[in-house]
Amino acid sequence: MDNKLYVYLFFIFLLNNSIAQNKQILYDFDQIPQTLMLNPGAEVDYNKHIGVPFLSNIFFQAGATNDDMTYNNILAGTDSFNEILSRVYSYNLDNSDYYSANQQIEVLNAGFRLRNPDYYLSFGMYQEIDAHANYPKEIAILFFEGDDKDGNGIPEYDVNTKFDRLNIIADMVGVFHVGISKKMSDRLNVGARLKLISGATSINSIKNYGYYYLGNDSGRFDHDFNDMQLGVNTSGFINPDGTRLSYGFSDYLKGLFFLNGNLGVGVDLGFTFHPTENVVVTGSLLDLDYVSYTNKVTTYQMDTDFILQNDAYFNPTPGSEISYWEDVFDNGDYIDLDKIPIDTLQTGYNTYRSPKVNLSGKYQFLRRQDGSNYVFRDVRSTAYSGQEYLISEVGLQTFTAIRPDRIVWAITAFYSHQFNKYISSKVTYTYDKFSYKNIGFGISTHYKDFNFYATADNLLNLYTIKDSNYQSFQFGMNFIFE
Repeated sequence: MDNKLYVYLFFIFLLNNSIAQNKQILYDFDQIPQTLMLNPGAEVDYNKHIGVPFLSNIFFQAGATNDDMTYNNILAGTDSFNEILSRVYSYNLDNSDYYSANQQIEVLNAGFRLRNPDYYLSFGMYQEIDAHANYPKEIAILFFEGDDKDGNGIPEYDVNTKFDRLNIIADMVGVFHVGISKKMSDRLNVGARLKLISGATSINSIKNYGYYYLGNDSGRFDHDFNDMQLGVNTSGFINPDGTRLSYGFSDYLKGLFFLNGNLGVGVDLGFTFHPTENVVVTGSLLDLDYVSYTNKVTTYQMDTDFILQNDAYFNPTPGSEISYWEDVFDNGDYIDLDKIPIDTLQTGYNTYRSPKVNLSGKYQFLRRQDGSNYVFRDVRSTAYSGQEYLISEVGLQTFTAIRPDRIVWAITAFYSHQFNKYISSKVTYTYDKFSYKNIGFGISTHYKDFNFYATADNLLNLYTIKDSNYQSFQFGMNFIFE
């Protein structure tokens, strides 16, 4: 393996981003067909739907838990990767900080009511990128400060640098799915979704541990690495010989359609329950997914303690840390690379995608709507005694994602309002580690059989997006038929 790739992988651990994938605005909103993807047990009042191919759902979300991690603070005006890393380090992030990024594009989404009208079948395919990583503060300090952390020209001995914060999961997958929603009674609706998953690419490194310290028992500087259990699994990311960092776009495209051998399965579950006439409780358990990666797999493992001896201690040059560490790995006179016990394997590995839980409780208000019958039967309207009623709702939602090293959570208060037969909206306030002032807005429009919806998060920073540490948006187009 090219030694520079070790440095490259280290940069990934140091800076890369993650996602919580919370879609709190779309969840349980208007029963747009895409809400079935967030709750397979959502109620369906239409007879069939078909999304506009590639435009039925486009979603993007990215964020950092530290408010200073913005475009203007980190990227604006930079001319080198070293400068970007230095800016990140200057904001003194903590081990509890993490980053977020998720993207989805629906290729197809369709559904229809079965002969038994209590059942609604939906199916389709989407592409998704999902990632999660922590900020490893102790590793960052070693990277920028070396062994002389106080900068007085004298290295510190026997100070442990732990590797247990090296955690990253990231993948690109194609998901083919089929779901069923069943009306069990007037009060209860349940549903499930089966997913067949094709893994295009993956990088996975979790449950790492070990520590480093500087000693001088031999009269030279001893770089001691102890209790080492480090590993990174990659598929479609690095060639087995370590000479390239990625494959072409066509390889990734094939990987979305079961053409590279990385296969998986998954299940989503959900329900909708009406304990009283005006109260609704919903919930879903998503991404109970398993993927086996066997194609273009390269795994690096380190599970042996070792000591590197040298006449110098680690002392990176400020402003040129990347060049310094490249020299450390490239210059055999500095350290003996043969003593670094890294095993390179081409064996397959398995991953379990992060399960996610949504829960909501809401109260519905009915308002009488005068006038003629609807051109399109809006799924949020209801008929009672020959009159048309519009629905407004107020409630709370919770979101939980179970990551390998932590629980990611969010709580959302919302109000949804149907203005007329054509337009309805939803306003949200979400509190999570990304922001305590996240106000979101969604709108859904219907004209005849055509539906368009759009959502945006963190509206207070929308006009200053380059100064925002978190943002998400989503939109889509469907044809919905009675």
